[in-house]
Amino acid sequence: MKKSIIALIMLGIFCFASVAAAAAYPFSDVPANHWAYGAVNKLAKDGVIDGNSGLFQGDKTLTRYEIAQIVAKAIGKQEKANAEDKALIEKLAKEFAGELQTLGVRVTALENKVGPLKIDGWFKYRYENGETYSSYFGTAAPTKVRTRNEIWVNIANQFDGTTRFEGSLQNELASDDDGSGAIIVKKAFMAYQAGQVELSVGRFFPTLGKGTLLSTPMMDGGHVAFGNSTVNANLYAINFQGVYNYKAADMQYNLSKDFNISLAYLADKEKAAYNSAAVGFEYKTTSAITLTGEYGVNRSTDAKAASNLSNPYAYFLKAQYKGANPFVAGSTGVWVQVEKAAKGFDIMANASPNSWPTCYNWSAASGGGSANDVKGISYGVETTLAQRMILTATYSPLKSFDGATSKKLITAQIWYLF
Repeated sequence: MKKSIIALIMLGIFCFASVAAAAAYPFSDVPANHWAYGAVNKLAKDGVIDGNSGLFQGDKTLTRYEIAQIVAKAIGKQEKANAEDKALIEKLAKEFAGELQTLGVRVTALENKVGPLKIDGWFKYRYENGETYSSYFGTAAPTKVRTRNEIWVNIANQFDGTTRFEGSLQNELASDDDGSGAIIVKKAFMAYQAGQVELSVGRFFPTLGKGTLLSTPMMDGGHVAFGNSTVNANLYAINFQGVYNYKAADMQYNLSKDFNISLAYLADKEKAAYNSAAVGFEYKTTSAITLTGEYGVNRSTDAKAASNLSNPYAYFLKAQYKGANPFVAGSTGVWVQVEKAAKGFDIMANASPNSWPTCYNWSAASGGGSANDVKGISYGVETTLAQRMILTATYSPLKSFDGATSKKLITAQIWYLF
């Protein structure tokens, strides 16, 4: 009976997605001849925004969301604008009002500015059906079928041109939990900007490279970031739950607006669980398909012992067609991913659940991602039911690295962004 219900749910989701996919998809790059480029260029020349860093480059084609980020900065610096520039900012704000809302910028009139305090987040209801769940730090392994409710709140405060605060609070309750429902500080740090270098201290949610090595909140320590629109790098000295000390780094190089490569490194103090490096890429084709991939090696003591390999490895390759835009009802995306990871490669479940949708450990701080002891192909679909409401579903008939154990996972979830 349960299998029939699950099949009906998945069939309904995919049928709805196929209908939505036939609808128009207006979310695309802003054409090169759009008036917004000239307006942004004038704001840069007049010193309202910085035209030598960030997203804006005179000959670069941008998406609507990228231009909205530039407009948001202009709104926050209207004191530098003359009457003509203020008129341009107002016109840009009206043109990109929906995208500005995504960024948490409220625009009702010219005098509105980026507030010193911004709050946004999401509510998520999720259904999970997975095999071979594992325990984590001695906690009980969850049941095979469960539902989860999560609310996530982001807080950001830009004090001045050089100092800012970011934080994230989360509350989550699963159907098989004990009902405690604690509020967890997932991220909270202060940052100071000095030219192209940013120094920050506190609690972080770092994602290295494309997510194979690390994408985990509640990492306490220090962070240094530097770079420009072409290349940027991050260095971390962090500690997880007062037990595991990590050194982490990554670098991303944008070869073009459509193609970038990344390098990532993660190691614990003793190099017992992690002594890992990875190289990844992302390529946006002209046919609305995005290819993403990453290959990593973990030469730590534990990884070698668990896998019986001299170079325990993990890789994934994902192809996605279009995607769900939260402000365009009916916009849809589908994806397929090949993945494989040796046993012991990611024993602490630090990988991103967006890059590695496995059921290895949903009680881990990373939220379920793990590039560990798994292989197979995953499939996913996402569609915007209404503005700010997105439905996603995944089907992952995975197995263990040696093929002996099933690690199948089915999920369906509704997100509401606020």
